[in-house]
Amino acid sequence: MDTLLHGALGAALFSRTGLAGGRRGPVDGRGRRKWLDWTFWAAFGFGVFPDLASLGIHFLMDLFAGNGVRWHGIPDFIFLLYRITHSLAGIALCYGLLVGWTRALWRPALAWPFHVLTDVPTHGDGRFMTPILWPFSDAGFSGWSWWQFPWIFYGGWICAGVLYAAILVMRLTWRKR
Repeated sequence: MDTLLHGALGAALFSRTGLAGGRRGPVDGRGRRKWLDWTFWAAFGFGVFPDLASLGIHFLMDLFAGNGVRWHGIPDFIFLLYRITHSLAGIALCYGLLVGWTRALWRPALAWPFHVLTDVPTHGDGRFMTPILWPFSDAGFSGWSWWQFPWIFYGGWICAGVLYAAILVMRLTWRKR
């Protein structure tokens, strides 16, 4: 899926503003509801992190070199970063260190493995097949490349819209009780 959709779904599922907040959603210290809280942005950030920490670096390097944004000429170290950030082993190590550092991020950080698990069926064969078992295995699932099948792209955004609408309805219905 595209990077922004990963962030939107991560925030919807793993922030207190989203489903992880239950019927009440985010509340401040006095019990008053807030519309957005820090966990929204943290979950969004963890949702986009695997792509930004790999391909994002390549695109920034190309942009600063005056080449624009190119999909060719990607250096090998970018693919190494891609394998690390899209591997369950890399996620487990980083997640363990992160939660050990601050327990407050345990739920928003779940947007990262969710990103990887949604990449598995939406990335086909080739260099961007999700290496979920790396470094133990380079085997992967040959899914449907989202950039070649528009129904995956549009369907993902429709699902995100439905999810946010459901959260809003759930919160508004709870308020009336």
